[in-house]
This record gives sequence, structure tokens and C-alpha cells, in this order.
Amino acid sequence: MSKDWTARQGESILLFKASETPWVRAIGDSKYVTDGPFLYRAKGGKDGKLLMIWSSFRKGGEYALGQAESASGSVKGPWRQSNEPLFPDNGGHGMIFRDFSGNLRLVLHQPDQSPNERAKLLNLKEEDGRLSVEK
Repeated sequence: MSKDWTARQGESILLFKASETPWVRAIGDSKYVTDGPFLYRAKGGKDGKLLMIWSSFRKGGEYALGQAESASGSVKGPWRQSNEPLFPDNGGHGMIFRDFSGNLRLVLHQPDQSPNERAKLLNLKEEDGRLSVEK
């Protein structure tokens, strides 16, 4: 983007396709959703991995939040998708933050059903450069 954010510069880069992700299903006529990406630099592990959470529709269920890891550590990828969603329970558009006590948190909307969507706060755990929702 230009410095004032008014124009795109350079060519577009394909990061990944939702259809290549094991847990994702098509909606309608073979249409796939890649929605609400959020980048997070992991603190754990040796290399501070670059992770992305993003939303789509899951096989055998509704809306879900997935997790991918950049093999290069750059936003350009290539991106390796997790085999299972990070949050499979009809929620999405997640963001990661640390609360005032320093705890890792995930906020997303649930359910994925207008006008019933509400913010849901979850505790996250980071181990070996991977995220999981604490139960």
C-alpha cells in the first residue's frame, strides 16, 4: 500500500486457498470462504513463528476459526494449515491479545447467526509455536 493507504502498490500475492485446508467445506456451489485473517507472532518455540487465524465453514459443522503457520516466517508464506480448527463451535473473526494480567486471550463472535452474534472471550495457550483454546 502507498504510505497514505489510498492506493495498492505492486502485484497481489496468493497466500492460500481455503479449499486446500483439510477441515474446510464449500458453501453453495463450490464456493469457499477465507475470512477475517489475523496475524500473531508466537513467543514460544525457537523461532517466534508467524501464525494466522482465519475463519471458514467446517466439514460436518458451521463456522469455525482455523490456524495456519508461515513456513518462511513471512506473511508471504508458504502457509501450512492445521488439520483441525482452533475453534470449531460456530464462531469466527478472531483476534488475539494479552489482557491486563498478561494472559493470552482470543476474542471472536459466536454464534455466526445475525442478530445473535456476541463477543466471546477465551483463554489461549501457546506451546511450541502453536495455539490452543484452554478448556
